[in-house]
Amino acid sequence: MKSIDRAMGDIERAAVVALASEICAIPSSATNETAVAEVLARELDHPRIDLHLEEVVAGRANLIATVRGRGDRAPLVLNGHTDASFYPDGWSGDPYSPWERDGRLFGGGIDDMKGAVAAMTAAVRAAADVDALPGDLIFHAVMHHDTIGLGEKFILASEGPVEGYGICGEPSDLAIHTANSGAIRFEMRFTGAPAHISHRWHGRDALQAAIAVYHALEGLDLPHEPCDRLPDMPQMIVGQLEGGEGAALVADRARIAGDIRSVPGMDRAEVRRLLERTMRAACPDDIESSVRITTVQKPFIGVESGSFVTALQDAHAAVFGQRPPVTSALPGQGFVTDAADMAHFGLDTVVYGVGDWRHGPDQSVSIDELVGSARVYLAVAGFEA
Repeated sequence: MKSIDRAMGDIERAAVVALASEICAIPSSATNETAVAEVLARELDHPRIDLHLEEVVAGRANLIATVRGRGDRAPLVLNGHTDASFYPDGWSGDPYSPWERDGRLFGGGIDDMKGAVAAMTAAVRAAADVDALPGDLIFHAVMHHDTIGLGEKFILASEGPVEGYGICGEPSDLAIHTANSGAIRFEMRFTGAPAHISHRWHGRDALQAAIAVYHALEGLDLPHEPCDRLPDMPQMIVGQLEGGEGAALVADRARIAGDIRSVPGMDRAEVRRLLERTMRAACPDDIESSVRITTVQKPFIGVESGSFVTALQDAHAAVFGQRPPVTSALPGQGFVTDAADMAHFGLDTVVYGVGDWRHGPDQSVSIDELVGSARVYLAVAGFEA
């Protein structure tokens, strides 16, 4: 058996890069997380690792990997999601064939968050060769994180743990993030009557109504109690406005979809009533309209100090030579993460992961930081509460 220091040194750069590249090469934006989970299970096949691969829905599996500790400390959970979508256009190479350049690894979903998943996998595999850890080390590689966090909710509700510590590996640029917004997504639909341009006066223009409501939503004052941990929230964006069937036809239907990044205390029913009032005031009477809330996730308010945060800072400093900031600043403040459910179920949780996520082509992470983060995760697993 090895010490943690020796096991940290045994985490090989080439092996972490190879694993991250392999899972980035697997399309898993919506329906194929099981293929990623099976690769991770192969890497974690070890007598001292308890593996459980479970399909939450067909083709979409969670993987839970546990290294048992002495029981002197509550468990540490590492969380990473295996669903990964990315901006599809403008890449300088094939996002499904990752490549290295200038000390960085490029690939689809590498920063959100298959890089962190590979680093966590490497840490857990190395932990299996360490003398007994103070507490269990549990890796949750989860399906369908996208906004609602279904995979992590499923694990926590079915088997926990409901006490201990948690690191969500969302891209924090290796800062320790302690809070992020929730999300309330909504959809508005508009129905009018079609007509050809030659008889346009017989039509009822749903697209025009949707545009009027779009403008009414701009700058809408969202009811909330200010949260000092999330000072830049809430925020709202309307990301989709679509409608009509043809250039020469009055649009008989249209749709708006938007996202509100929320703070604690914001209620979906109250938000829906506000959206309804705004929609009714701006929408012409001859257009049928409706609004519904499509997705909700809680905000994350995590721990800012204590032995766990200190241990993570110390581990980072040991690997990278300086202590990381503890923050809830943008852009991380505007993320939606599984950390919300980890904290809700009773884990002292932070967000700490490789990458500075941006929605665009040529996503990449520093290879030094990728490998270093794996060593940090392993080092933290040895902290004494």
